[in-house]
Amino acid sequence: MPARIENTPAPMDEAPLTLDHLLRLRASQIPDTPVLAYPHNKKDYTQYTAPQLNALAYRAARHYKKSITQRTSSETPEKVVALLGISNFDYVISLLALAKLGMTALLLSTRISDEAYRHLLNKAGCLHIIVQPAFEKTMERVRSGHDSAVNVVRMASRGVYEPEADPKEKGLTLEDMRFDTELDMEVEKSRSALIIHSSGSTGLPKPISQTHLGIINGAFGMSRHLATTFSALPIFHIYGIMVLFGAIYTGKVTSFISAEQPITGKNMIAGLKATRPGMLHSVPYTLKMIAEMGGGIEAMKMCKFVGCGGSACPDELGDKLTAAGITLVSYYGSSEGGALLNSSRPESDKEWSYLKAIPHALPYIRWDKNNEGMYELAILPGWPSKVLTNNPDGSYSTRDLWQRHPTDPLKWKYVGRLDDTIVLSNGENATPVALEGSVRDNPYVDQVVCVGVQQPTLGLLVIPSERAIGMSRAAIIQKIWPSVEAGNSRMPAYAQISAEMIGFLPIGTPYPTTDKGTVIRPAFYRTFQVQIESMYARYEESNASGGASLSEEELKAYVRNTITKALKLEDATTLTDDTDFFSLGLDSLESMQIQGSIRRELNTRKQIGQNVVFEKPTVRKLARHLYRLRTGEAEKEDDGQSQIEIMKGLVEKYSHFEQHVPANSDKQGDYIIVTGATGSLGAHLVSQLATKPSTLKVYCLVRAKDQPSAHERTIQSLKLRRTYEDLSAASLSKIIALPSDLSDPHLGLSEDVYAELLDSINIVIHCAWQVNFNMDVSSFESAHIKGSHNLMTLCLKSRRSGPASFNFCSSISSVASTPGAVTIPETQPKYEGAMPMGYAQSKLVTEKLCNAAAGRTTLSARVLRIGQISGDTRFGVWNATEAIPLTVRSTKTLGALPAPVNDEVMSWVPVDVAAGTIIDISCLPPIAQKEAPVFHVSHPKLLSWNNDFLPALRAAGLEFESVKPTEWVRRLKAVAQDADVNPEIKLLEFFEGKYAADEVRNAPYFETVKACAASGVLSGVEDVKGDVVGRYLEFWRQGW
Repeated sequence: MPARIENTPAPMDEAPLTLDHLLRLRASQIPDTPVLAYPHNKKDYTQYTAPQLNALAYRAARHYKKSITQRTSSETPEKVVALLGISNFDYVISLLALAKLGMTALLLSTRISDEAYRHLLNKAGCLHIIVQPAFEKTMERVRSGHDSAVNVVRMASRGVYEPEADPKEKGLTLEDMRFDTELDMEVEKSRSALIIHSSGSTGLPKPISQTHLGIINGAFGMSRHLATTFSALPIFHIYGIMVLFGAIYTGKVTSFISAEQPITGKNMIAGLKATRPGMLHSVPYTLKMIAEMGGGIEAMKMCKFVGCGGSACPDELGDKLTAAGITLVSYYGSSEGGALLNSSRPESDKEWSYLKAIPHALPYIRWDKNNEGMYELAILPGWPSKVLTNNPDGSYSTRDLWQRHPTDPLKWKYVGRLDDTIVLSNGENATPVALEGSVRDNPYVDQVVCVGVQQPTLGLLVIPSERAIGMSRAAIIQKIWPSVEAGNSRMPAYAQISAEMIGFLPIGTPYPTTDKGTVIRPAFYRTFQVQIESMYARYEESNASGGASLSEEELKAYVRNTITKALKLEDATTLTDDTDFFSLGLDSLESMQIQGSIRRELNTRKQIGQNVVFEKPTVRKLARHLYRLRTGEAEKEDDGQSQIEIMKGLVEKYSHFEQHVPANSDKQGDYIIVTGATGSLGAHLVSQLATKPSTLKVYCLVRAKDQPSAHERTIQSLKLRRTYEDLSAASLSKIIALPSDLSDPHLGLSEDVYAELLDSINIVIHCAWQVNFNMDVSSFESAHIKGSHNLMTLCLKSRRSGPASFNFCSSISSVASTPGAVTIPETQPKYEGAMPMGYAQSKLVTEKLCNAAAGRTTLSARVLRIGQISGDTRFGVWNATEAIPLTVRSTKTLGALPAPVNDEVMSWVPVDVAAGTIIDISCLPPIAQKEAPVFHVSHPKLLSWNNDFLPALRAAGLEFESVKPTEWVRRLKAVAQDADVNPEIKLLEFFEGKYAADEVRNAPYFETVKACAASGVLSGVEDVKGDVVGRYLEFWRQGW
């Protein structure tokens, strides 16, 4: 069992202000304590005390003063001197020497291009560079292409700074060994001590300054684990810097592996055995090498702690080390914010991958939730180590994504970078870090990178390790497949890897990495573009039709078996010939994989459509379609049924309702059910309802596994839309989130909860609906059409004096294709009026159910057709991934916006206005009518794109050129097709369709006479112009 470690460093008599001040304080306070060790002969470690390091740095500084003019006043600008070399003892002493001279040290990686060196030298204004002999030729090339002369100085070696003590040094005090006596330390503490740089993964590397106080703050953050330390980290990265100065700060010796030898598992084990440290600091790649080497686990178990940082440790590797009895501590920090979180915890806690903020950083951390339920870490103003700002409030958004611990709100698990996100061609987002980590930990894998930007599915490009020499592709896949499956288990279904989407590069293939061994993803994609494209081409070719010719009955069996395997159904009887695949949980990735299996295994003669599984979502429909493709038999839609007949059949199936029977409930006031509370409109509904004095309870029916999860999703939705802060404790107490399943007759609720709702509910607002424009109308049956019927049944079973009112949030898409209509009235729909997609058709079906319920029972059912919703009027929160925000964002890369020749007119209703309108109408006294009334929740006044919206954007400070739509699309197609850089490229196909010509087709006008008469909110709504557009732009720009 690891021994107890001290909790406090050796005491400080005063707070250090600069790095040299820190070194001199420690030299005075702990003169006989070793703080650093280095193996000059690659084997035996020489230890150095703080006074010794101070004297060596003094001698090196005296040497450098001969070539570099010292800075002598805090009123003069910072003076930057670069260091280039491996992280050996000479490098450490030179770094400390520059600190003595009051210089700012630019720490250059040894693995970047000549162009990158020139760029960094220019950006930092650096005219002096201290270079180790091995890199002098590199600097000759850099100097030849540099705009100004750079003074190259050879790095001082031990012969310069570590001879026998100079007689002149006898009697010198620590104060005498200062060169910065004319500098004001109160000023210098906030000046740049060091400049490090980014990896340059998305272009040229970026210099990032680190202040004296910021580094000292980070060194203090490292002091949680006080132990003798062994480090294999380069000093020109922030983690290595913190370990170095953390050793001086804590007074615990840190031994650095020899930089003159390669970092291998064997050398690491030798270093651990030679130094027998209490703690090891390393990056995941090095830990993997040690763990795979014989005796490596045992060597690490000698340490009380093993620290891992620099990049995320794969779950498999961390779990393996933890299971072996190693106390693994993950560290998170950044060049922009220093050390922030770690997984320090009691010995009994094995959750190594969940990190907590270090105590003094906690007040300076903010967690910003995104639409995928993950959180981006932001660093707030006031944190000493924060050196950059990228938000109007002075905070810094790190672009690092995290998941909250399911039960402990202070614990967080790193997920990946926003830069790591891969956007598939269907618009789905995937963060592959966990998947890659699982596969990378396999001993037959040297490196693996997930690919698939703007492709239909993810793929893996694998570089096998030397263990795979002589093995076939199939044999390697067999060896790594358990790791692939483990990674798949951590991914959403649409982002899982199939065996045919694994490609291989030759063993030993070099690939672009950072100094920490992390793959530079964009550079990897560029380097292996041909191989990636070939992998997808082979996949498409393998999907070409040419397999078995089956009868219709055989096709049914084939489809049933394929679906059963794809969904891993334990009970095959749940899949009948007419069961909708999507009601069983089929997703877009699985449907695509099924489509690929059909192409490979069946002879269909004709190419099957991209959405065939969406369009034919039952065994019967898909088998019949495949049979007719092969035989050439004329396609008859759904066995003679048109889409209208299908809709009519669904209406007939669900139009049977029981009559309301009053019971003895004594409830008064409004008890309201809201579905869709986790969406934008639903969040505004819930918050506005909760503030109404007449509202006693708001029950949110949420798709979630349990009540805590339902509550968490609801509250986070309110926070995301900025409605949470306005709710008092009394208002919040009205909100009750319940996990539910609307397809269940009792809505997935327990008998007690369902009975409670029957006893109290008097209003239901049904806002939840799956937004998927590929699915057939029949795929909306179970969760949505049947779910609506179940909610109406609940209303009719109410034990209050009358049934609860049912207020259905429909969509203008249910009538937007009404033939020849220029103006669409607030009346019952016609079947042919729905847009030709399952989403719109399912909305129309449910409108018809409302009408049937109103006509056959005493239910007060209302249809509220929702138009185009825009951001709220107060904060301008409008989902940046929607079409309008993405169009506006294109000004960042294109400098232009489309301006249709005939102008485009829109009817945008702000989301808070839409919610207020729905509430006004839903809270009207229930009236039994023979027909469900229809209300259009749409803006009464039209907005002109050319004459209103574009001028409002300009007035808000956005600069752009107005161009014809076809020209705008041309420019969009010409820019980089990287969705991280240009997110608007995700909707290229949509934009190509909308702007196929320079004139646009305007939608019909939706009357709002009845809605305005029923709602004071809608009748009084202001135009969406001026200040409102300015707030939209301000919100979008925060994400640019």
